[in-house]
Amino acid sequence: MEENINIKKIQDFVDQKGRNFIRPAMMKVIYQEKLIDGVNRFYCMGDDQPNLIFRIFDIDLNGEVKEIDDVDKCVELTKHFRDDIVPTLESIPPQAQEDLVYNIQLENITKDNAVELKLKSSTGRELTMIEVYRYFDNVTQIFFVSCISLSYPGQYLFSVVPGGKQLKLLLTRDTQIRSRIDMITELLHGRVLPSYRTIEDANKVLSGEINAQITLNDENNKPVKYQCNFCYDDDLTMTRFAFFSKLNDKGEEDTENRAGVILSVNIFNNNELSTGDSWTDLQKEQLEKIREQMKNDDPEVKKHIASFFTDNLDFRYKLFKEGKLEESDGIIKEVK
Repeated sequence: MEENINIKKIQDFVDQKGRNFIRPAMMKVIYQEKLIDGVNRFYCMGDDQPNLIFRIFDIDLNGEVKEIDDVDKCVELTKHFRDDIVPTLESIPPQAQEDLVYNIQLENITKDNAVELKLKSSTGRELTMIEVYRYFDNVTQIFFVSCISLSYPGQYLFSVVPGGKQLKLLLTRDTQIRSRIDMITELLHGRVLPSYRTIEDANKVLSGEINAQITLNDENNKPVKYQCNFCYDDDLTMTRFAFFSKLNDKGEEDTENRAGVILSVNIFNNNELSTGDSWTDLQKEQLEKIREQMKNDDPEVKKHIASFFTDNLDFRYKLFKEGKLEESDGIIKEVK
C-alpha cells in the first residue's frame, strides 16, 4: 500500500514538472532502495527515455519527493544499481535489460513542426521522444539523430542503424567521432545546422531511392534530363562538384549516347547548381586534377565522394568559425 502511495507521489511530481517541458511521461519504478536515514530512493524510467541513465527520486520521512537533477550523480547511482544492486536481485526488471537498439515505429510531425518519434525497445517497451536534429556526416558515415525527452531536460544521441529502421544509442570514446559530434553541437547552438525533415525522408535520399535529377536544354533547345551519379568535395576550394549523366526517354542512363555534365553545388544556398562559366580559375584547375585522379583510379578520390543530398561538416564548420554563416527567417545562408 505504502509502495503504491509513493509511486503515485512520484508520478504526480513528474506530471507537475513535465508541464514545464513538453508534456508529462509515465514513470516505471525499476528498483526501490532504503537509505540509512530512512529515505526511500526510487530508480525510475519514463516512457520518454531510453535505457541509459535512471531518473532518481528520493522520498523523505515527511513524504516529500525530490528528484536528483545532477547528471553526474544520476550516472553514479545508475552505475551503483548495475554493479552493486543487480547481482543481489533474484530477477531483474526487463526495462533495465534493454539493449542499445530501438525499432522506429513512427514519426509524427506536430502542428508546431516538431518531429515526435515513437520507438520500441528490445523488451517491447514503447517510448516517445522529440527529435532535435538529423545529420549525416560524410567523414564518419554516421547518421546522427539527437532526441530530447518530453518531461525533463534529457538529451540523447543515436545513430541510424544500416537499413534505416532502427536507432542505436551512441556511446563512444572514439576521438574522431567525438570531435564530429562537438562540431555538430556547436553548429546547432549557432542555429546553422541543416537537418533532414524526418529520418524516413533522409533514408530515402541516403539510400539512393531518390536521386537528384535536372533538366537542361541541348544545342537544339530540346530539354534533356540528367541524373546525379555522385559528388566530389574539393577541400582546397570548398567546392562540391556534381557529376551528372544523361537519361534517355525511359528515364534510364543513356548507354547508347553517353553524355554528362559537371556542375558545382552550393550547399549553403539550397543546393544551387552552377556551370563552369561562374567558376574561378582555381576551381577549374582543381576539377582537372580531380578528373585526372579519377582516370588513374587514385584511391584518394573515395575519401571525397559524397551524396548530392548530404552536407559537408568541414565546409560548414569552417565558414561558421569565420563568421560567414547566419540564419535569417529560418534559412541558413552564407554571408558574402
